[in-house]
Amino acid sequence: MRDRLQLALRRVVPACLATLALATAGGGAGAGGAATVAPAGTPPRTAAAPRTPPPPTDAAKSPARRPGLEASPGWYYVVDPESASVVLGRRLNAPLVRQGFHGGCASMEDLGRAACRALHHSSRDSLLTLCVADTEFRDILWREFPQSRPITGLTWRDGWTSLTQRLQSGVHGAIAQYAGQDWKFVRFQSDSVAQFKNFRLHLNLRMLAVDDQGQTVEMRWLRAVAERKGRFKIYSTDD
Repeated sequence: MRDRLQLALRRVVPACLATLALATAGGGAGAGGAATVAPAGTPPRTAAAPRTPPPPTDAAKSPARRPGLEASPGWYYVVDPESASVVLGRRLNAPLVRQGFHGGCASMEDLGRAACRALHHSSRDSLLTLCVADTEFRDILWREFPQSRPITGLTWRDGWTSLTQRLQSGVHGAIAQYAGQDWKFVRFQSDSVAQFKNFRLHLNLRMLAVDDQGQTVEMRWLRAVAERKGRFKIYSTDD
């Protein structure tokens, strides 16, 4: 029995030592932890040459199209020759007109006093009479606003619908808040005046008036006044 064991060890130990020597000389084990031994007579492997990338195609050279509407079929750029009017706040090619304001007041002070009287008598109709009319907006004001450019597709009726709703809402709010007191107009305060070809707009107004108790009140419901040939009318109110 002992002789058989010694014979087996004499066969196994040299084989293990030879395998360990080959693994050490070849750089160690692979990824799985086992050494790789090439069979005898196998030629050495050479590293593969780096692959040359193919030349860029026409599609790769051309810039990628932007996503969204620009990638939609039939999309094209629209030229707006009056785009600068958006920055300027007015159209430079608006025609001169002869029409003046119908009614209104002869000065900003007269307009303020008339508005205070209307508030004192709770007269909504009197306040609306002091506002710009639809024909005045159409023939004098609208043509100079950047929104009237043909590229927008808007008409004067679109602008008037928005403006008249604001005027009616502002007048209604002023009556609800200030009606009934015997207001004494003091003055208007304005941040700026916008000059157009056919009119002026007095913007960001605050109307100062004294109430029945002698207190000076700053009203902000009247926001802008339009001036045309020495006549003044309410253009915009706080809605």
